[in-house]
Amino acid sequence: MMNYTGLYTPYKLNRPLTEKEKNGQFCQGKRRRVKTIMDTDSVIRMNSIFMECVDKYYQGSGIAGSMLSIVSIGLLAMTMYGFGYAIFENISKGRAFHMVGPMIFLVFFVVSECFLIQLLRKEWFRKTHYPIRFNRKNQMVYVYQVNGEVLSVPWSRIFFTSASSKGAMPEWGIDGHLLADDGETVVNTFSLAVSVMGSKKLLSEYWEFIRCYMEEACVEDLAELVTLCPPVENRKEGYIFGLQYLLKIDSRLEWIHLPIKLPLALLASVSRYIAMQTSKIPQWPQEVLDACQPDPHDPINISAASNPAHLWRYVLANEKREEYEARYTRQAAAYARIKAKLAARYEKSGA
Repeated sequence: MMNYTGLYTPYKLNRPLTEKEKNGQFCQGKRRRVKTIMDTDSVIRMNSIFMECVDKYYQGSGIAGSMLSIVSIGLLAMTMYGFGYAIFENISKGRAFHMVGPMIFLVFFVVSECFLIQLLRKEWFRKTHYPIRFNRKNQMVYVYQVNGEVLSVPWSRIFFTSASSKGAMPEWGIDGHLLADDGETVVNTFSLAVSVMGSKKLLSEYWEFIRCYMEEACVEDLAELVTLCPPVENRKEGYIFGLQYLLKIDSRLEWIHLPIKLPLALLASVSRYIAMQTSKIPQWPQEVLDACQPDPHDPINISAASNPAHLWRYVLANEKREEYEARYTRQAAAYARIKAKLAARYEKSGA
C-alpha cells in the first residue's frame, strides 16, 4: 500500500519534531556513503538551472482510486439488487414490502457513497501531479502542494527526514519539514518522490541524487543516470504510459509476479487514466518560472523526449542486450565519476 499521508490524511503540523525524526535526518552539505545513486524514475525535467520531479503520490496514482471505485460500484449493485428483489417479490408474489429495513440500508448506502466519492476526489478532479522544483542556481525549492498553494523555501532551511506510513508493512519515504523560528516546531511538510517498502537503503540513494544535484559539481553525470521521465510537463499523461509506469519492473526475476501484477495494473490504469483526464495540469506562478529560466544553449536538457525508444522493453526489463549493456556502461561510468568527485571533496576534509 502506498504512503498517502498528506493526500488522504493530513500531515501533523504545529508540533515538535520527534526523536525518531531527529535521528533519521538527511543533512544538507553532508554526503551519505551509498553503493549507487537512484532517481527512481521521478525526474520530469533536468537542466543546469533546475530539476523538476513528481510527487510521491504519482507513483501509485490509480491504485487507491481503483479500490474505492470497486467498493462504490459494489455498494450500488447491492442496493439496486436488494430494492429490485423486494419490488419483484411484492409485485409477483404479493409479499408485504416493509420500508424500515430498506430505508435504513438506503441511508447507509447514501452516506457510504458520499464518503467514497470524497475519497475518490482526492485523486480525481484535482491536479495530475504535484511537482517539486529544485533550483540549483538560487538554492530554492518550489513545492506545488495538494491544496494548490506553492511553497517557496531555501534548500538549506528544510529539515529532511525519513518517514513511514502506519501498518504491518510500512512504506518509507522522505519528508521535508519547515520549522518555526525555534527550530523545533513543524509548521509545514511535503514529501519527496521516493516511497519504498522494506529496506530503507533506497532512501539514501535517492537523497544523494537530490543532494548532489543541489550541492555538487556533477550535474552532467547525474543526467546520465536518468533513464525514464514521466511525460507530464505541461500535458496530461496518456493511458499507455500510465500502464507502463504501474507495470515497471527492475529485473527479469520479477517476471514471476507479472501474472498477479498485470491484472491489478490494468485495473488501476483505468482509474489512473480517469484521474489524469479529470484533473488539471499544475501551473507554476510566473515568479517561479522567471527564477527557473534555463540557458537556451544548456547542454543538459533531460525530459520525456529523452526516454528509451523501446519503452515497453525497458519497463518490462527486456531490453536488447546491446541496449542494456550500453545504458549500464554509461551509467556505471557516470556514477564512478560522481563517486570520485565526492571522494576528492569530502575525504580531504574528513567528512
